[in-house]
Amino acid sequence: MAKSKKSVENAEIVAEVASDVDAEVSPQDEATKTPKIVIDGVEYDASKLSDPAKGAIASLQFAEARLMALQNELAICQTARFACMKGLKAELEGQLNDV
Repeated sequence: MAKSKKSVENAEIVAEVASDVDAEVSPQDEATKTPKIVIDGVEYDASKLSDPAKGAIASLQFAEARLMALQNELAICQTARFACMKGLKAELEGQLNDV
């Protein structure tokens, strides 16, 4: 159970960090739009980011997408588990009624 708790803590930390990062485009003339990255309320010009910063952003985007996919998979598994449990209960109750 400790490992599961650690995984949840890690997911919460990543979600917290990810929620602090927003990529947005500043409202400028269509021809001169400059991509911006906003972290903790501070706006950065994305075109001037270093390669390591761009790599970190790509890693963060990948991690966010993977977390969302895993959360969706977990929801599917929980739904399937619930359906299996419901079916098992019905089967066991049916066996009790046959006795």
